[in-house]
Amino acid sequence: MSHQRAQYILSELSRIILVALLLFSGFVKGVDPMGGAIKIEEYLRVMGLGSWRAMAPALSVALCSFEFLLGGLLLMGLWRRITAWATTIFMGVMTLLTLYLAIFNPISDCGCFGDALKLTNWQTFGKNVFFMALTIVYLLTYRKASRPLRGTTAFVAEALLLLGWGIFVGGNLRHLPLIDFRPYKIGSSLRELTMIPENAPQEEVEYLFIYEKNGLRETFNMEDLPDSTWTYIDRQEQVIKEGYKPPVMDFAIYAGGSSQQATEREVTQTMLLNESPQIWVITPSWETTPIQIGRKLNALYEWTESIGIAMYGISGSTPEERGRWRNKTAATYPLYFCDGTTIKTMARAQPSVMLISDGVILDKKAARDLPDEYTDKDYEKFSSVLRQAPHAGLHIERWGLLAVWVVFCFVMLIQSIRWEDKAKYSDYQIKTK
Repeated sequence: MSHQRAQYILSELSRIILVALLLFSGFVKGVDPMGGAIKIEEYLRVMGLGSWRAMAPALSVALCSFEFLLGGLLLMGLWRRITAWATTIFMGVMTLLTLYLAIFNPISDCGCFGDALKLTNWQTFGKNVFFMALTIVYLLTYRKASRPLRGTTAFVAEALLLLGWGIFVGGNLRHLPLIDFRPYKIGSSLRELTMIPENAPQEEVEYLFIYEKNGLRETFNMEDLPDSTWTYIDRQEQVIKEGYKPPVMDFAIYAGGSSQQATEREVTQTMLLNESPQIWVITPSWETTPIQIGRKLNALYEWTESIGIAMYGISGSTPEERGRWRNKTAATYPLYFCDGTTIKTMARAQPSVMLISDGVILDKKAARDLPDEYTDKDYEKFSSVLRQAPHAGLHIERWGLLAVWVVFCFVMLIQSIRWEDKAKYSDYQIKTK
């Protein structure tokens, strides 16, 4: 194998692997930009920049867009020198950041792949070291890499990529994520996620007692306690056998106030064990919910009352904030409390509407997608959802864009990967400007 051919193969292999990494990482962040914003808020908090929280959504969109478009440029072979250096700088910064996370562990999950793939901080650092090595290989050999698109075709493809990405991310921001990687996806049972079954294995704990005598401390179990000449010091608990733990911990809904109020009344089990259909309108805070959404929710509540379906507004707001929401929107539906972080995990839109029946999430959508009024036709459509019939809860334009991207990436890879040139490989040379 000639030296030139070896360089070409190394350049192409590193380019293709980096394309796969950047497109996947950018996509799983872009499919849920609000989830990325929540993760960026964590970073800002541990860095002492909590006052920048309002910038988190914009930073999330910028990060996923940079990754995806960088992967697109690598795929199409455009601006190879700039792209090679941009990739190197980006991977260098990410590698140093993940080294810091691995050593000090200020955040348990870096969020590199959104909610689609969870890695420990050390796994993330190891992954970045591997890709950093590939990035350096590409930086040293990018002049040998192929260029699938050139001239006008390249600029048209780049413009379409930018336009398509803007539509895709904008749709995921305005509506709910196209693909839900979190536990609270459509079809999930909230009972299975949050409740402990009656016959589930129980945690077994052994109690150990520390006693002291003549300056000597020893540990005893319940069956072997010392006599009265020993002085009791402390008690410890040791878990012998782990019990069943639900996938989602600390899920609770309260009526009448927050969990810190004396008048609280937990209604979690009552709501999850109810076999009748329910509509939950969930938002982290009513204070940041657009007032115009209130009219849609009032119309929805009037309709649900007329057909006998219970509707609840659930938020992380204080009683005072809920009172202000009632005054501003004339809301008459019950307002309950749930931890704001839990609500952000359940659905990203503010607010979101969830259809629950027998503890199962049947449907979920952004409140802004609700109609302003309801007719008999809407009732029939809604009834089919209540019967768990197949329904189209996805936005076809985003699925169409995803299909186009997959086909485009496949064509670009096929066109660019040529281990043997059509003419004679030994004559293959790439001239750089």
